[in-house]
Amino acid sequence: MNTKWTSLFFIPFVFGCAAATASPPAPDSCEIRTIETPGGLRLESVVYGIPGESGSYAMSLERSGAGGTSEVRQDGDFVIDETGEAVVSVTEVNRSGHDRLHAHMTVENRSGSHSCSL
Repeated sequence: MNTKWTSLFFIPFVFGCAAATASPPAPDSCEIRTIETPGGLRLESVVYGIPGESGSYAMSLERSGAGGTSEVRQDGDFVIDETGEAVVSVTEVNRSGHDRLHAHMTVENRSGSHSCSL
């Protein structure tokens, strides 16, 4: 069963920088993609692997700033699609002020545990 978890919420923050890689991600890895949007930024949590492979993920997103700290956590199962990836979470956030953002995802599958951060 291919379940995609999507979370959509808006929190203000200032995004520092995102590193782009020239080579494709390795199998059995993960990535938190950042995509500029007119109102802010979209974060896509992606798991890479062999098509048909399954596992579970846990993702956390923390925002801190003058207004305090907020944290969102989500988890679930995934199945890698025919392209070799599974988008397990999509989150959109607004940019604002002097806030900071930290995102972390841990993935567990047949080959062990992998993690990625932003």
